Amino acid sequence: MARAQVIVLGFFLIVSCTYLIHQEYVGGLQAFRRSQDSFITDLDNCSPHRLAVIIPFRNVFDELMELVPSLHEFLVKQCVNHKFYVINQADIFRFNKGSLVNIGYLLSRDECDYLAIHDVDLLPLNSQLQYSFPEKGPFHVASPEYHPFLSGKTYIGGIILLTMKQFEKVRGMTNTDWGWGGEDNEFYMRILNQNMTIYRKSGLSTGKDNTFKNLHNPIKRPRDKKRFNKEHKDVFQMETNTGFHDVEYNISSTVEMTIKNVPITVYNVNLGCDINVEKWCSFDT
Repeated sequence: MARAQVIVLGFFLIVSCTYLIHQEYVGGLQAFRRSQDSFITDLDNCSPHRLAVIIPFRNVFDELMELVPSLHEFLVKQCVNHKFYVINQADIFRFNKGSLVNIGYLLSRDECDYLAIHDVDLLPLNSQLQYSFPEKGPFHVASPEYHPFLSGKTYIGGIILLTMKQFEKVRGMTNTDWGWGGEDNEFYMRILNQNMTIYRKSGLSTGKDNTFKNLHNPIKRPRDKKRFNKEHKDVFQMETNTGFHDVEYNISSTVEMTIKNVPITVYNVNLGCDINVEKWCSFDT
């Protein structure tokens, strides 16, 4: 009799544990899906707009690990619905931020109505920096007035917000700038060419040393600043032939992952480059 009771009790425990595990799995899956759809569960007082945080990326996992959870918390406090799109360049060519941003736009435009072109190594600290829908025109969050080390009125890198319609109007970013630095200058010219006003925050209580946190280590990861003759010539000129409409790429894999319980989607992409035409896309040039 006692043996039968033990068997029944054991069976009951197995069924109960199986049910609890199933419920936890289903609940976790539903929570994950909700978080992919919107990180904020109480939307009563939040904007209906949805932000695509597009992070051009390559081999800087420590910076990504710090940026994502901190930025997520920053955006939640502002009641901004958002999703992280990490566009990881997995090919052998030099880094091409413009192409990665164009890919991010193509992948996010059906899910979100505005985007943040967001460097992985720049973390906002001042809560007065707003990531709200930039209805009037592109909003440069990382204003040169407050950026840790970059300045100049033409600088629009680091973090900039645009609606999908604004990004489409300028045809995205150039695909021809390989290496670090030139694509933002060209993007600035595209925005001006469409008679858009670039807005920036001013009058903050913080300055260049405490408005943002710079996560980049120049000794550990030196910038690829090598420029070729044509790139030198074109760096402050507008290149109108390329954009999101003709970016060449394929997605080798898509990875859903979490960083400190914050879901992100990583797209591993391979860019296309005709070395006979753009010799500077290769490290061997």
